[in-house]
Amino acid sequence: MASAEGLVMTGRADRYLDQFTKHLAHQPGGIQARPDSDGSLLVDFGAATCRMRATADSLILYAEAALPEELGGLQRRLTERLEQLGRRDGLAVRWTPDFTAAAPQEAGDHRGHGHAR
Repeated sequence: MASAEGLVMTGRADRYLDQFTKHLAHQPGGIQARPDSDGSLLVDFGAATCRMRATADSLILYAEAALPEELGGLQRRLTERLEQLGRRDGLAVRWTPDFTAAAPQEAGDHRGHGHAR
């Protein structure tokens, strides 16, 4: 099992978690999101999962997958989407460790989903 933690420094973490939850409501690419009673969000990518939690000054991500390549794919997709949602605020996702280099580039890279880049 491969795992990693991601950190997004922002004073508006609750807003971004809510926005991300709404984005995933239509299950793009089969991705499922389930809010938990503790306020966190569990995002299921099939081969990998990520739990997202907002604090006063950050968005904390905990991702897991059976293989580093799968984890890297999740990291890439989450990073692209979160940084796109927060482009006006200059959001940046920092992963420890970062497996994105291990992930194969996807042909239909799931960017877009009807949203402007």
